[in-house]
Amino acid sequence: LNFPRGKLYGHDSHLLKIIDACSRVGTPGGSKITLVSGYSGVGKSSLVESAKEKLKEKNIRFISGKFDPLQQARPLTAINAALNEYTNSIIQQGPQISLEVKKSIINAINVDVGVLTTVFPCLCKIVGKPTCNPTELGSIAAQNRFKFIFQLFVRAITTLFCPIILFLDDLHWADKLSLQLISALVTDMETNNFLFIG
Repeated sequence: LNFPRGKLYGHDSHLLKIIDACSRVGTPGGSKITLVSGYSGVGKSSLVESAKEKLKEKNIRFISGKFDPLQQARPLTAINAALNEYTNSIIQQGPQISLEVKKSIINAINVDVGVLTTVFPCLCKIVGKPTCNPTELGSIAAQNRFKFIFQLFVRAITTLFCPIILFLDDLHWADKLSLQLISALVTDMETNNFLFIG
């Protein structure tokens, strides 16, 4: 038997559910979330990748990262990978789009952009290197500020014209800070143009 590479079998109804969830990004009601569960090796990641392929023609930015058990000591690696993918896709669209995205981010975050670029240096490709360092805070206050600034950042980059779908694979290996950021995003009622898939 010859099975074509990338072809999914017996998952049509699941694929349609994911595509339907992706199609609802941009509708009122805040951020959306879709969780794909099942035993290891049943094709969960392939299912999401297949949905991504089918959505290629739509004006949706699909970014992804993967949690790794060997990287648990380094928090936010999967989100960092997704943001790296995001910044590269923005830069590939040319200087005009990069400038528009930069303006949106700076307008939303202003001088606190350094809070993000310290953790996600890839964002410097869009916003440039911050001219001032973030104000020093205690650890709990700094973590709360980071989560809030990250929410503002996601609100700034998600628009009705180009919603964002963030797929983070192997969520069971996620570090605590990543889970806190994901929780902040999916409970944000002010972001209508964002879907999280895990």
